[in-house]
Amino acid sequence: MLKILFVDPYSVGAEIGLEAGDAITHFNNEPVVDILDYEYFEGQEEFSLGILAKTGENVVVDIEKDVDETLGLTFEDKCYLTPRACRNKCIFCFVDQLPKGMRKSLYFKDDDWRMSFAAGSYVTFTNLTESEINRICTKKFSPLYVSVHATDDVVRRNMLQNQTASSILPLMQKFGDSGVNMHTQIVLCPDVNDKQILQKSLDDLFNMYPKVQTLSVVPVGLTKYRNGLKDLKMVDKQIACEVLDMVEAFAEKCYQKTGTHFVYCSDEFYITAERQIPSYEYYENFAQIENGVGMLAKFKREFDEGVQVFLRAKNKKFTLATGDSAFDFISELTNTLKEKFGLKADVIQIKNQFFGESVTVSGLLTAPDILYTLESQNVGDVLLLPRSLLRETEDVFLDGMTLDEFKKKVGKKVEIVENDGFDFCAHMLEGDF
Repeated sequence: MLKILFVDPYSVGAEIGLEAGDAITHFNNEPVVDILDYEYFEGQEEFSLGILAKTGENVVVDIEKDVDETLGLTFEDKCYLTPRACRNKCIFCFVDQLPKGMRKSLYFKDDDWRMSFAAGSYVTFTNLTESEINRICTKKFSPLYVSVHATDDVVRRNMLQNQTASSILPLMQKFGDSGVNMHTQIVLCPDVNDKQILQKSLDDLFNMYPKVQTLSVVPVGLTKYRNGLKDLKMVDKQIACEVLDMVEAFAEKCYQKTGTHFVYCSDEFYITAERQIPSYEYYENFAQIENGVGMLAKFKREFDEGVQVFLRAKNKKFTLATGDSAFDFISELTNTLKEKFGLKADVIQIKNQFFGESVTVSGLLTAPDILYTLESQNVGDVLLLPRSLLRETEDVFLDGMTLDEFKKKVGKKVEIVENDGFDFCAHMLEGDF
């Protein structure tokens, strides 16, 4: 049962008379299992709702709506999903590489197909029950995001450190045959799932196209907290070049056959290999952007649009803080604004002392590392920080420091830049438009 907390007054739910305190008990005469039933039927044009009104009356309402119209309902907190724990102990798991003393929520390993459908999180399918498999097939919950890592069963089980894990391809085939589309990923661990193993995975997954719609290849991330864990190699420049050569050649073959590149390497590979990021058009619909695939190309396109719109630089000096991997990219864009608009700005490269300098992405920087670097810098009138430094749902850094606490320590104006090249321009430029 899903108890309603709020009804959007301009929604279909309001039109049919739903109110806060009512509860949905059935869809198409079937009892509600969880919030996913609501998510599923939100995308349907015709269905029936079983309602337990706050007056105690049971009502059935037939719904007819456009596919993009919404019921507009918000439910009580207890109605929403609580993520399911992971059964694996992956050799590359980032959670196992965290130091002690961080926020408790950071140590929870989730592996929940429901969150994959609802929020796009990647799952291994190693903890599904038969009833859940049937529910996925029947309701066609799609798309799902699958952590494959290797289609070779032995390699995959060893990577997951789960010898009971079922073969992944037959299950994916079953989902695909039922109408479920999938996006997939491979975390590339040198000497584990690269070379011939990677080539086999590329072949096997592309053979399932379009049921498998895309594949991303991302490099393993290693912190300095790996005592007692399997010894793994970093993706260095040579390895990054080898992977890019293999993946790009395969992607070109896919493009010639289907009109889509199908497989993409994350931006980190290009940065590590010191190669130019592909064009904006290369990434097509950016289906894997949350996996760091095409983020820089998209950002650059948005930046170019901003440069054409804005007229002049703001009369302030800006300091931009970023991680190692994005430093050259952000510096190049900032130099463009300096040359075109006379912008006064400096870009500061933040080393990750907390996790180790091998961790280079901005999203894994902690507030103390940023503050430590700023102590030796002449910070301008405004400090700009990327949104990726903060939690998605609140202004808190990875280490638990709030943005307000950080601002007090800096003593300068601090602004957060969204992961958007136009917004990047908007913080430093202005114009009459």
